[in-house]
Amino acid sequence: MYEDDGVEKLSKQTGDVAFAIQSLSKNQFDVNALYTKVMKIEGFDEITLRDVFDHLVQNEMLAKAFMAKNANLRKNWVQNFVTNTTICCLLR
Repeated sequence: MYEDDGVEKLSKQTGDVAFAIQSLSKNQFDVNALYTKVMKIEGFDEITLRDVFDHLVQNEMLAKAFMAKNANLRKNWVQNFVTNTTICCLLR
């Protein structure tokens, strides 16, 4: 009876650890996937897309939201980024 309790406890703890690891891996930020998505956006030069990628890597929450968007919304996001970056540079 006591052995069964110990095995059951160990089994539950092992399951909890596995669940925690699975949750962490789902939350992992895939930089390579982000790079691929950014570089596929048409209508922008490579340097601009590099700047977008660098900005998103530094802002993980923005990057996760960017990855969740469809292609049109990602392109629109990049255009807004370019516009805001240009405005900021002009105001300096």
